[in-house]
Amino acid sequence: MARPLVIAHRGFSANYVENTLTAYRAAIAAGADLIETDARLSRDGTVWSYHDATLDRLTGDRSAIADMSDAELAKVELAQGERLTNLREVLQEIAPKRPILIDVKTDSLDLVETIVRDIKASHATEQVWIGMRDLNQLGFVRSLGPRLSLLAFLPDYEQASEFERAGASAFRIWEGDLHLESALRLLGTKNIWVTTGGRGTDHQVGDTTPADLERILLHAPAGVLLNDPTLLTGTRIAKTDAVL
Repeated sequence: MARPLVIAHRGFSANYVENTLTAYRAAIAAGADLIETDARLSRDGTVWSYHDATLDRLTGDRSAIADMSDAELAKVELAQGERLTNLREVLQEIAPKRPILIDVKTDSLDLVETIVRDIKASHATEQVWIGMRDLNQLGFVRSLGPRLSLLAFLPDYEQASEFERAGASAFRIWEGDLHLESALRLLGTKNIWVTTGGRGTDHQVGDTTPADLERILLHAPAGVLLNDPTLLTGTRIAKTDAVL
């Protein structure tokens, strides 16, 4: 059985602070094939690599990313001495080494327009996938960047054909949905990437166990998103390797 693409969810987020350059570098060192990052707009209209709407979960600060200036976001202190990073920084450092999957966290057209502009400015079109949940947003991105690769985070598996017509060439299924007939119909007929953990499982998004991972692999997905890429690559690295 061929190994699926190993997609490092928020970087090597099992061991490092998620969505930081350190986590992305560690994922590369661990042998990940793609590096996943999140995207939200600041008050100044800059795309920052951050998952949640607010800083609360990682810092205890309830401030919303959308309400903060770039200067304020640059000063945010995370665990392990880490800092937030913006998408241009991620593209400039990571895209030359690995393809990047950008998870668009809102249905804002301004957000995806800025993402496409950053990708083009970084000359990274061939190295980027953009993942979206909104059909209109996906079609808008296709009009802006016809050569971009698009992933559908399907809100309903029955909509796969609609998203495909709009330009998606890969489709996300949750691990916990692999028993659903609507999800199983897509496996083997489309380019399916499975997100481990999350809804329908006992794990946080991206977390899994070797036994659960084996069950996912029986479905032969094209890609697997997980927090610890070494579970699939077999590579073991020391923490110091990540910052070299």
